Amino acid sequence: MSERVSPRLQGIILDLDDTLYLEHEYVQSGFLAVGRSLSDDPDEGQRYGEWLVKRAAQENDGQTFNHLLTAFPHLGERSDVLKMVRVYREHQPDLRLADEWREALEHWRHRGIFLGLISDGELVGQQRKVDALGLESLLDHIVFTDAYGKDHWKPSPTAFQEMERVSGLHGPALLYVGDNVLKDFVAPNSLGWRTVRLRLPLQVRDRLEPADETFAAQVEVNSFRVLRDLLESWL
Repeated sequence: MSERVSPRLQGIILDLDDTLYLEHEYVQSGFLAVGRSLSDDPDEGQRYGEWLVKRAAQENDGQTFNHLLTAFPHLGERSDVLKMVRVYREHQPDLRLADEWREALEHWRHRGIFLGLISDGELVGQQRKVDALGLESLLDHIVFTDAYGKDHWKPSPTAFQEMERVSGLHGPALLYVGDNVLKDFVAPNSLGWRTVRLRLPLQVRDRLEPADETFAAQVEVNSFRVLRDLLESWL
């Protein structure tokens, strides 16, 4: 697709996971939190957490907690898979917003650009990520799609339509930056927004290709510097 250059870009809406931070950082934070929950001994809890991180890297089959209980049967007396999942989802993550993102958001906000966030995922976990990254003070509006229910997760247009209502902007005056070609760009493409895929090494889906133009971003960039230069040219 060709880039849209007019009217001037007035609103930047962002994805969260694997866009504003790398998702593997949250995964590691969650596994370490689960490890800590399994023992009153900090060193022992750290070992369990590190075991989970290592096992998931070796075999990411969605059964990491089951594997832990198999490897350490005595932990079954302290917890079970459902409890560990709850700890993982509800923990306060150890995340930090990169300086380059913070500086860019502060710069754009100073210029009067409307800044927003649309993110899927379990509501409590997403809220705690935003809190850990300190995003609430940097953005004008945040939509957690889970607040509407899973039927309104992307690719549903619900959250994007809310952003249009709140910002008063439409079409190519708005931009969505995301990473996931399975769902991120379907709704904003259909609404006539600009769309950009930020494709970075270590993202969960960095090797995925879109099924067709419906799922593809209009522009793809492979570094934050290129992304910022592109957005500045549109502003």
